[in-house]
Amino acid sequence: MNLFYQLISDNAGKKLKYERKAWGMSRRRLAKLAYADPETIEDIEKGYVCMLNFNLLRNLCKALQISPFDFFIKQLTTEEILAIV
Repeated sequence: MNLFYQLISDNAGKKLKYERKAWGMSRRRLAKLAYADPETIEDIEKGYVCMLNFNLLRNLCKALQISPFDFFIKQLTTEEILAIV
């Protein structure tokens, strides 16, 4: 397992769902804005973080206007950030 998946919070899917709903956005709309499939969004929201990679996380966060770092289990060091991007 690479470093990215080790650093993703267990509740990343719940956070994504919360933020999406706070915007009143459908999975389909978020998927379109993040260049993903609605099924992928659904899988992530259900807790399958293996469906999430850094580029998708970045696109999702851009669409929802939130920080990708909110999805990590801890504040990242410079070395950890460089390892995942």
